Amino acid sequence: MALPIDGEEMNTRNEALLDKVPGAVLQCKNNESYEILAVNQCFLDMFGYSREALMEKVQNQFAKMLCEHERSPFYQEQEAAQDLIGKINFQCSVRCGDGSYKWVTGCSHLFVGEDGEEQIFCVMLDNDENRQMVATLRQKAEQDALTGLYNREAIQQKISAYLSQEPGSSALFLIDTDNFKQVNDNMGHLFGDAVLTEMAIGMKKLVRQSDVVGRIGGDEFIIFLKDLTSQGVAEEKARQLLDTFQHLFQSEKRPIEVTCSIGVALCPQDGQDFQTLYQNADRALYWAKSIGKNNYKLFDQETMTSVAGTGYSTLGSAIDSNREAGAEMDNLATYVFQILYNAKDLDNAIQTTLEIVGKRFDVSRAYIFENSEDGRYCDNTYEWCNAGIEPQKDYLQHYAYEDFGNYAALFEENALFYCRDIYSLVPEQVALFEEQGIRSTLQCAIQDNGAFSGFVGFDECTGTRMWTKEEIGMLSLISQLLTVFLQKKRAAERDRQLAVRLNTILDTQDAYICAIQRDNYELLYINHKTRELDPGAVPGQACYEAFFHRDSPCERCPLRGNVDEVYNPRYQMWTRVRCSPIKWGDHDAYLLTCFDITEYKKM
Repeated sequence: MALPIDGEEMNTRNEALLDKVPGAVLQCKNNESYEILAVNQCFLDMFGYSREALMEKVQNQFAKMLCEHERSPFYQEQEAAQDLIGKINFQCSVRCGDGSYKWVTGCSHLFVGEDGEEQIFCVMLDNDENRQMVATLRQKAEQDALTGLYNREAIQQKISAYLSQEPGSSALFLIDTDNFKQVNDNMGHLFGDAVLTEMAIGMKKLVRQSDVVGRIGGDEFIIFLKDLTSQGVAEEKARQLLDTFQHLFQSEKRPIEVTCSIGVALCPQDGQDFQTLYQNADRALYWAKSIGKNNYKLFDQETMTSVAGTGYSTLGSAIDSNREAGAEMDNLATYVFQILYNAKDLDNAIQTTLEIVGKRFDVSRAYIFENSEDGRYCDNTYEWCNAGIEPQKDYLQHYAYEDFGNYAALFEENALFYCRDIYSLVPEQVALFEEQGIRSTLQCAIQDNGAFSGFVGFDECTGTRMWTKEEIGMLSLISQLLTVFLQKKRAAERDRQLAVRLNTILDTQDAYICAIQRDNYELLYINHKTRELDPGAVPGQACYEAFFHRDSPCERCPLRGNVDEVYNPRYQMWTRVRCSPIKWGDHDAYLLTCFDITEYKKM
């Protein structure tokens, strides 16, 4: 004889089921304070509260956990709705127990509770780390690798965006370091890089945070001053820059003098778009250099127009290795990011990215290896090969790291493994690379929460190769982009596996459970106990057809609310029903849980 289920036991079962959901679950009233009715353990862990702290810190009101401008993440217009049941996808930041905020994405459902009041049921996922990582990568894609200033493309985008708003007066400075080639030749490229870095620091100190500073070539910079009060302010800033550069290295043990020439174009009189201001500042810069360097000139229409006819430009004339394809490389990083970010098929997007990067840097092979869960093995999961290069992916599956020395240790410096000549490695590693025809390689570690979990690699099979600093920087950045989106894909796969495990959990419950699609009553899932009750009921049928042999929905349908007990004459069974909105795969659905109370009804 089945015993009746009391309210406390049902609440315990519901809480246990909520704790199996892979996300933070919140059930609250649909009122101004969003009074909390129930949360699962994941909610408490994600936001750092205990159940007692929810009452003490926020008085059990979810509204107090939201920013002021995000008090209604669940709201949407429902003028066309036929009932009060609705679904809203949302993003918002939620205040944690320690006072910090966490960015989440979620899906909420509006329904009518047993007491007739509107309630909200939502599931939230932590999107904070991914959001911050993407923002960091976007920032890196905008930055010059050496100085940390904006690169040429980012500079143009930011200035053009500002000018499109038709602001007040502003000034564009083009700055060219005088005789910088001699510094490189006499002191070496490393010293030259240090000079450029110090110049970048000096420029940033002289401008406001709202102004724009960037590097547009080897030893060439751009500054854009916003909201100028007068032409005199621009001239004073130019004099300060000349003085700063001239004294930048005077206190060194071996003092050197660094000077520069500056061309200035003013907005709106010298141009109201980036291209015009840039060209006129370039003419002014040429004029400044022609009269002796270590000087500045403001553009003057009458005296400088003739420069346009010479075909001469001061910019881009001294760009060396970083330097040579700087703008093109910046474009490449942005292009790769767009491919991955907009991809509907991430596998295809990753393969396309490897091909684009492989061809751009003329490598023999580009690939990705991913570790097994225990980190002892790796598999070649993606590969692109240049013309004439034999693919290796099929042969590189389930490789044991222990067979090739301490492989992870190769990545200890900046998460990079750079090898110009494989014969400098230990014998086990030499044999591994020889077997694949590799002569030089560059590999970038994939890290998951700081742990080594694979690598992105680029091989040269036609001979030894000296990887330049710029190639290493760009390939490293692209590897990081690939890593972020690859980990996002793997996380989605883990979510699908969690869904399978959730099905298994539901199959073990001592209740009749099914998932029903919201808009058409289609059965999406039936648990084991329900299948035993009625083997003829299968997913794809309408619930009223499968369980009641009806042609239309039941008059007292629990999906519509206010129904907590249902009698089924086919099974001669009374059940107590609980209905909860849920996301089942890509479908909006309800999870219907029914407890047999027939014996209780007979008492």
